[in-house]
Amino acid sequence: MSNLNEKLSDIRENGYQLSPFNVMSEAFVYFKRSFLLITISLLTVILFLSFISSLFISRYIDADSPDLQEQINGIINLLLQPPYIYYYIIGVTILTALSSVLLAGYLKVNAEISQGKKPSFLTVFKYFVSKKGIYIFLAQLLISSVFSLITFALQLKNLQMVSMAINWLINTLTIFITPLIIFGNQKPLEAIKNSIMVVNKQPVPIILTVVLNYFLVLSGLFFFVIGFLFTLPYLFSIYFTLYKQVIGYIPEEKD
Repeated sequence: MSNLNEKLSDIRENGYQLSPFNVMSEAFVYFKRSFLLITISLLTVILFLSFISSLFISRYIDADSPDLQEQINGIINLLLQPPYIYYYIIGVTILTALSSVLLAGYLKVNAEISQGKKPSFLTVFKYFVSKKGIYIFLAQLLISSVFSLITFALQLKNLQMVSMAINWLINTLTIFITPLIIFGNQKPLEAIKNSIMVVNKQPVPIILTVVLNYFLVLSGLFFFVIGFLFTLPYLFSIYFTLYKQVIGYIPEEKD
């Protein structure tokens, strides 16, 4: 922890140097070794969520009915009205926080690869049964709750583009929260504060790196699910490499 505190103090006083292309080059090395494991785990999660969704659909929608589209539109319209829209916002907020716990596993996979280790399939899900997973969930739940309230208010005023801009800004400022918790052993509020500080110190190279690779991931949508599954693991490698090059990955993690 002392090494991390010293590094954060140095960043606060002197900043840091970061090249987006160096980040992308190093991340590609980790991506090549993590791609298969992460893709299989993503497919597992997608199949699980699809199964849960099918249970919901079969309960509320009659797939054999000739007015299937009307049933779907009815449910969508229902979700946009109180009190169901509040249930929807709460559900999305919780799912977002849970996805951050999954992201922690992907960062851990890249961390082990950077040390020359061979991660296992269970590494992806290790933080779902860890105190650090609870910290990540709480930190992201807090952020997602605040953002959901802001988004809801802006969408009521038809300011969707402003909502998207705020979402992107919040995601960028909080990009180091999860690695600070799992690698730096920090508590949620401490990780939030330090992530914002680090990004604010040198925002341009981090924003450039994130934007370049968001476009790369979104390009995967043009090739449907297969393309998205190919580009998303690379984004996870980018997140880890950003942390490694900006703050420094020190293998001092305590479970």
